[in-house]
Amino acid sequence: MSHFTPTTGALNLTSVTPMAENPAQSPSKKWIEPVVAVLMALTTICTAWCSYESATWTRQSNRLMNESNALEQRAALLEVQGNQALIVHTAMFMELLAAQYAGNEQLASFYAERFPPDVKKAYEAWLAQKPFENRAADAHPFVPNLYQVRGAAEATAARADAVRRVDEAREAGNRSGQYLANTVLFAMVLFFAGTAGKFDQPRVRLFAAAFGVALFVFAVVRMLLMPAA
Repeated sequence: MSHFTPTTGALNLTSVTPMAENPAQSPSKKWIEPVVAVLMALTTICTAWCSYESATWTRQSNRLMNESNALEQRAALLEVQGNQALIVHTAMFMELLAAQYAGNEQLASFYAERFPPDVKKAYEAWLAQKPFENRAADAHPFVPNLYQVRGAAEATAARADAVRRVDEAREAGNRSGQYLANTVLFAMVLFFAGTAGKFDQPRVRLFAAAFGVALFVFAVVRMLLMPAA
């Protein structure tokens, strides 16, 4: 800084003491910063991967639930169609008995000849038991050991497949939740890594960085143990 001396009229220059420089960073802070930078980069990648896996498992769970609903609808349709066919076949059988009781063999033969193959097979097996003479014979041809309702087996298989897909959908939903929980763990890692270099006390910085690293290792091991979609 300079000032003017009135007596001499000379301009005297006075040197100013330069400002003190910032103290050098502590050794612990110097190595924590690059470690934290690498940790945050790896954590960001792992977070993106867990988010992707969570979304993929969610989509798979939704797809399996939709397939299960479609199978349930198919099973219900097969049962309705089978029951409708059973009603028609039973009506034809009752008309045949009524024609036989009335002595109209021509009408009875008309109905017997128009039985579908499965009903005809059941009817012939029922007649082989001599139901009009044998009291131990089945009451009608539509008992389970003689006649199978159309679509019953397919409906049962479809319902079993629907239950299996529901179980798979729940498992996929659990996987999605586990990956989502891992993203929370990685978010905690980012928090501790981001704040590790901001503390003044070396012990606090070291604790924050070490806790972030330990949490990162735990989350990575947990992620590797989970199956990928």
